[in-house]
Amino acid sequence: MIKLSDELYIPPMGDVIAERDRQKSAKKHRREYAAARVNRQNADWTTRPVSANHSLYRDVARLRARARQMANDAPHFRKFLGMCRSNIIGPQGIQLQCQAELTDGSLNTELNKKVERSFWEWTFAENCSVTGKLDWLACQRLFVQHLARDGEVLVQKVAADNPFGFALKFINVDYLDETYNDTLHGGNRVIMSVEIDANDKPVAYWLTTPASEINFTRRRERTRTRVSADQMIHAFLVFDDESQVRGITWFHAALLEGKNLEGYKTGVITSARMAACNIGFIQEEFDEVGAWNGEEDVEDENGRPAMPEIDVTPLSMNRLLPGQTFTQMDPKQPTQNHAEFHKTIVGDIATALGVPYFDLAGDMSAVNFSSARIGLGDSRDMWRGLQDFVASQFCRPVFHAWCLNAMLTPKLLINAHERIAVMNPNWQPRSWPYLEPVKDITADVMALENKLATFTDVLASKGIDLIDHLARLKGEQDLADKMGVELKIASKQPAAAQPNQPDDSETDAPPPPKDDAGRGYTNGKYHDEVIN
Repeated sequence: MIKLSDELYIPPMGDVIAERDRQKSAKKHRREYAAARVNRQNADWTTRPVSANHSLYRDVARLRARARQMANDAPHFRKFLGMCRSNIIGPQGIQLQCQAELTDGSLNTELNKKVERSFWEWTFAENCSVTGKLDWLACQRLFVQHLARDGEVLVQKVAADNPFGFALKFINVDYLDETYNDTLHGGNRVIMSVEIDANDKPVAYWLTTPASEINFTRRRERTRTRVSADQMIHAFLVFDDESQVRGITWFHAALLEGKNLEGYKTGVITSARMAACNIGFIQEEFDEVGAWNGEEDVEDENGRPAMPEIDVTPLSMNRLLPGQTFTQMDPKQPTQNHAEFHKTIVGDIATALGVPYFDLAGDMSAVNFSSARIGLGDSRDMWRGLQDFVASQFCRPVFHAWCLNAMLTPKLLINAHERIAVMNPNWQPRSWPYLEPVKDITADVMALENKLATFTDVLASKGIDLIDHLARLKGEQDLADKMGVELKIASKQPAAAQPNQPDDSETDAPPPPKDDAGRGYTNGKYHDEVIN
């Protein structure tokens, strides 16, 4: 005989009561932070933190593909890339300023000029890139283009067949296969085709021919090649995790808004075109016996009775068949809210990209001088930080590799000691014009007078090197003296009239004595005395 108790387990009543009490206690328990709670409103919100490399492994290729598509088709993203090239690189690029010193601490002008001139000769397209297509300025612009669009740049330093023995080769970051992850025998790890050591320092890059490039390369199959890290420049911004090995597109926070804006504009334009064509529908009201089945022997391409065509040309008249009525379609697009809605979306895109709305959209309707000054001031601080990044992560390693190769050629005749002296130059980026020239120049002059700034600082803020500036001034002065031309500029400013004091032009009294301690060379009527 089989007992039910032998087959069915019934927990003791004490365990049942304890479990019930535990569940009640869990229901009463609430998390300390409201944002940590899980409910129906935020059920799709992630609850598990992941590392930067894990997120990149899952999404970086897809984000890069979508960023490239938006860079090709979306006007605001193309405008942002143009702003990056213009504000980070500028019309003349980030320029080399060597700072080698002599033993007494003064600048070694002769050595600095020699290195700068030799580097300038290398910057032409036939020497700078292995393809002969890019000069140094174009390389800087392409570097910024890839950095912003793809989030990372891959450049190979090549021992080339040119007078300097050195050139650059830009490599598509698609050659870093995100699916290649491995642990090598020596202990190094390969994460998304970047080989790192125990300190997470890159030691090599594994270049894999992407499937999209097979038809455009010499080899018609996918190959994987290991390239030492000392031959490569792999630059990307690191904000989240120092251990990350790949970069992410600068568009990542704006891509969804950009796609929504693109779809919205397409719908509005389609509806507006439909409204402009004055489209309508034909309704038939026939009995089963008298239903019209099309003209005799007239069928469409699918074998069905042909429907009548309506002429929509100007001043055209159409006649409907018996039993048919015409209903006009009026989409009413764009609506009166279109402009504000479009502005809101573009504003979100500008915020995600970190630039002012009026600068990205070119909309100055709601901008005054003060707000524009504040907005441009904040964005220019961002551009200056990116200028420093490009100078340190691209210009500096390129110069080091160039100098090492060029000194072995007749193009740069320097010794090892001189090479060490020029290895840490300054990189002079572009600057921006004054927003208020009179006020800004006056502020610079006051800073110089009160020893709050140096001529080097003021000129550097304008993208001018002090040595080059003084050399130009001396050259102009020597040329003017040789040709007998006066270059002195005397700018007289009228003094403010003092209350209850006669005007100087109406009296023969001599001017008051000059107070050297309290006056400078820009103080009113004594300006000409200082110059003369």
